[in-house]
Amino acid sequence: MLAVYLKDLSAYFRTLSGYVFMSVFLLISSVFFVIYNVFGASANYNSTLGDILFIFILVTPILTMRLMTDEVTQKTDHLLYTSPISFADIVLGKYFAAVTVFAITLLITCFYPISLSFFGKIAVWEIVGATIGFFLLGCVAIAIGLFISSLTDNLINAAIGTFGALLIILFIDSVRSIYPAERNPNAIFAAVLALAIALWIYWLTRNLLAGGIVAIVGLGVVGLLYWLQPQVFEGFVYHLLGWFSVFYHFNNFKMGLLSLSSIVYYLSFAFVVLFFTIRTIEKRRWS
Repeated sequence: MLAVYLKDLSAYFRTLSGYVFMSVFLLISSVFFVIYNVFGASANYNSTLGDILFIFILVTPILTMRLMTDEVTQKTDHLLYTSPISFADIVLGKYFAAVTVFAITLLITCFYPISLSFFGKIAVWEIVGATIGFFLLGCVAIAIGLFISSLTDNLINAAIGTFGALLIILFIDSVRSIYPAERNPNAIFAAVLALAIALWIYWLTRNLLAGGIVAIVGLGVVGLLYWLQPQVFEGFVYHLLGWFSVFYHFNNFKMGLLSLSSIVYYLSFAFVVLFFTIRTIEKRRWS
């Protein structure tokens, strides 16, 4: 893992991707800082962090789009996949390289609140909590970008896919609030979800029988629950989408609250996405 980590970390600074990511993020975040904190004479730096979340979504694809696609375009993927290291080491090495670049960039932004401290009192621990939350949120976004990168061998597709996935996650809270809570539309959503999982199983295994069994079992469970316990589906979509509401959990950190449940949520979310990335690479190797 260390060899992959050092290779990819150095690649960020041997090419433009690392410099472009750091430059764009620091430039835009400094503009927000100057407008809201300097010109606005506000010591509330946490609000500035919350406002640059959308900018982070824009620049994350720059950091992650080359992680797996570069191996294909440079014809080094077969060499990497046949090397005496596990797929987990490959994925984690690339992941931690991207996280390191992000951490360095975020560390530089810490000079913004430090400069505010020279002109007045700031809420130090609230800012520390928000920064930790922003870092964890970034770790999840990078894991998603790495997963999208493992699905394609085209840089543009990887970048657009990552941006689209993060944008959808950003608007999950809006969808949760407008989706009806009645049992019928939620039961229909559950049935469609069961079919989607069956199609995903088929895509992974290329086994029609496996996909069919999952579809039959999933639809059977949904039908049985709707017949025996229909109240289960009341608010089903709201609670289900809550598991994917990555940006919602940042609100606790934004208020300076170090919530253990939110920390565990971010770490678990990143772990699950990385697991799927490893499985995707294994499938690509054997295909």
